[in-house]
Amino acid sequence: MIDTLMLRDEAQKQLAQITTIETGVEYLNKVKAIETWAKAEKKDAKLQNAIAEQKLRTQKILGGLLKDNNKELKARSQGSTQLSDFGISKNESSKFQKIASMPEELFEQEIAQAKDESSKRIELTTSRLLQAAKDYEQSEKKAQKINEIKK
Repeated sequence: MIDTLMLRDEAQKQLAQITTIETGVEYLNKVKAIETWAKAEKKDAKLQNAIAEQKLRTQKILGGLLKDNNKELKARSQGSTQLSDFGISKNESSKFQKIASMPEELFEQEIAQAKDESSKRIELTTSRLLQAAKDYEQSEKKAQKINEIKK
C-alpha cells in the first residue's frame, strides 16, 4: 500500500504547481474525476474527505488566481479570453473566490473538523466551506456595525 505521507507530499507538490488559472482548472478536473471514482467505488469516508480536501485546496488557489486576474478578465471580456474559455462558470468563479477570501485559520479549522467527523460519515464539501465563509462574513459585518455604533 502506498504510504500516506508520500500521497500527502505529492498532493502538496501538485498544489504548489498551480500558478495559472489553466493549470488550476486542469488539476481540479483531475481531482473531481478521482472524487467521482471514490464515490462510485464506495471508498471509506476518510479517503473521500482526503480527496475532497485536495479539491477544496485547489478551489481556494483558483479563487485567489481568479480574484487577482478578475480585472484583467473583465478588460479582455470583449476580446478572446473569458471564464468560459477556462471551463469555469460565473457561479463557480464566485464560489472559488468566496473560499479564497476565507481566513486561512478558518479554512484549516473547517477541514480539520470534517476530518475528525469522518467516522460519522460527515463529508467535507464545497457547500460546507461556503457556509462557513458566509457565517464568517456575517459575523464580521455584525462586529463592524457594533463598532460603528460604539463610536
